[in-house]
Amino acid sequence: MAEYFARLQADMKTAMKARDELRLRVARMLVAAIKKEQIDRAKDDLGADAELDILRKAVKTRRESVDQAQKLGRQDVVQAEAAEIAVIEAYLPATLSGDALLAKVREVAQAIGYTGAKDTGRFMKEWMARHKALADGRDVQEALKRLG
Repeated sequence: MAEYFARLQADMKTAMKARDELRLRVARMLVAAIKKEQIDRAKDDLGADAELDILRKAVKTRRESVDQAQKLGRQDVVQAEAAEIAVIEAYLPATLSGDALLAKVREVAQAIGYTGAKDTGRFMKEWMARHKALADGRDVQEALKRLG
């Protein structure tokens, strides 16, 4: 049994005992997403990387919902989704931000010979191959734009 799935199931039980509705709801949703992927792939154990991708996708989906809700002025949805994001991010490994992210982006850009916007696709392909878990793609692209 992979690391995230087991941890989510244990946290689900803990949340039930503590009557923590938010954690329970999020843990159930993530367990269901992992089980669905297991069924789709016909595997009992996806592995930590595949489970991590599912968690990242859940965060990405919620961030998109937050953006849409903010445009529509729906603060109740923004708050609910932000709370779920916080719970999910507790399971994710630490990511780079700020100067540390900029330094890593600069390093990869120099390694591939990044010259401008026309090389963004090639840069992102290389970034994902090397440092996928270090930062969200949107944050990486913002840092890349700051490099100029």
